[in-house]
Amino acid sequence: MTRFARTLAVLALAGAAAPLDAQIVRGQLIDSVSRSPLPGAFLTLVDEHGAERARAMTSQTGAFTLTAPFPGTYRVRSKRIGFRPFVSPALTLASGQPTAYDVAIDPIPIVLEEIVVAGERQCDVETGASVSALWGEIREALAAVSWTSRAPGYWYEIIQYERQLNASGGRQGDDSTWHEVGYKTIPFKSAPAEKLAKDGYVEVGMDGWTYYEPDADVLVSDPFLHTHCFETKIGSGETDGLVGLGFTPARGRKLPDISGTLWVNGKTSELHHLEFRYTRLPERVIEPHAGGRVDFMRMPTGTWVVNEWMIRMPLAEKRRRSVAEGGGEGLPTVVGFIERGGNAAEIKTSGGALVYSTTPPPAPAPAPDSATPAPPAPPPAGPSRRSVATVAGPAPGTRRTRADSYDRLTADEFSGTNLTDAFNLVQHYRPNWLKGRGPLSLTDPTAGEVQVYLNSSQWGDMNRLREIPAGDILEMRLLRGPDATMKYGVNHAGGVIEVITR
Repeated sequence: MTRFARTLAVLALAGAAAPLDAQIVRGQLIDSVSRSPLPGAFLTLVDEHGAERARAMTSQTGAFTLTAPFPGTYRVRSKRIGFRPFVSPALTLASGQPTAYDVAIDPIPIVLEEIVVAGERQCDVETGASVSALWGEIREALAAVSWTSRAPGYWYEIIQYERQLNASGGRQGDDSTWHEVGYKTIPFKSAPAEKLAKDGYVEVGMDGWTYYEPDADVLVSDPFLHTHCFETKIGSGETDGLVGLGFTPARGRKLPDISGTLWVNGKTSELHHLEFRYTRLPERVIEPHAGGRVDFMRMPTGTWVVNEWMIRMPLAEKRRRSVAEGGGEGLPTVVGFIERGGNAAEIKTSGGALVYSTTPPPAPAPAPDSATPAPPAPPPAGPSRRSVATVAGPAPGTRRTRADSYDRLTADEFSGTNLTDAFNLVQHYRPNWLKGRGPLSLTDPTAGEVQVYLNSSQWGDMNRLREIPAGDILEMRLLRGPDATMKYGVNHAGGVIEVITR
């Protein structure tokens, strides 16, 4: 059982109009170099003592409105990933007299992979230099998810699933899947952070155990920060190029809790994904695979959405001990898992423009031979739900979809090669495919290695690619750890290379 709502996070920028007699400041946030507007950035209004009194997020045009609680002297502060923090001169805000103030901030990218020192550990995110710098970047993105996911602003097609796994992580039966379309709010809503700090992340009830997955509100809350310690990490394998802020329950905390890592891009400082596992499960159940993952993506407006998520919950049973073991009822034993998750197949703006799709755009038709007259153009077709002709590529600031050509190698690309087998093709054209590594598994030591599937059947480890003749191959695809886990189940954390032959 889990608190896991079947909707997806969307980010909206609309706010309520300020009262006519309020003390407000309006303006636009722009890049001081390019002079272009900066959407999806937070601005705060602080009083003479430095206390925050109002907060707003810029619209797609960079516009903002801050409303003070009473007349007085305030300053506008801005913090956006990749830009220098800004504090305005003192502004006097009078009742019923709107103040215009535009903000230009300097682009100074913070390359986290150059300043983060792996292994720095603090139980106060504001003390250690490395931990503090990383948390400052992560907090802005999480706050944006929390702040702007309260009203629908994008149209989604969402694919959700539920599957049952055995104790070793193998699938049992068919997946249950369903589609949802329409304007959405958030994919899941956790319990209040205060409740989780007081009662823990897993509750035992009459109908089973309830698992709470942390949402953005929880992760930026004071109760979460006060009940966890933090450590900086440098990514490798699947997380190569990322830096992470790991968290573990504070010493002395005995409630069911979570530990995990928030990963960000080491060069751009953009939020990438959260991975976590449950600790101190009730009734002394030990299961390192209980946990989940949440993937984040930045939209063209500068706001953030959750575009993929997964949670894995163990099923435990109490079994009687043998006479040799002393008899009686033993401790609960994990007999399987329930895994739930989903992903956004398509995201559109309110105007119908496609901004994200897991289906690649159709390949352009080859140019006609100059000696052959081109055939007459067909009549215009009706609107296509998957038309992406107006989208040249992934929106600025977003991660590429799983359909990225780098994760696909077709026969056209290696036509005419003298390489003899699949292993040599991958080594020559996609060497990084062979470097994927996932977390170790206590039940399957090979789970963190890249695995090979031939025509949808499990084939073996990557060395068995040498047995597949290059001339037989139509296509090869790489599924990274999360996608491989979603398609083939647990114990595929190192990723899967799919081979399709003639």
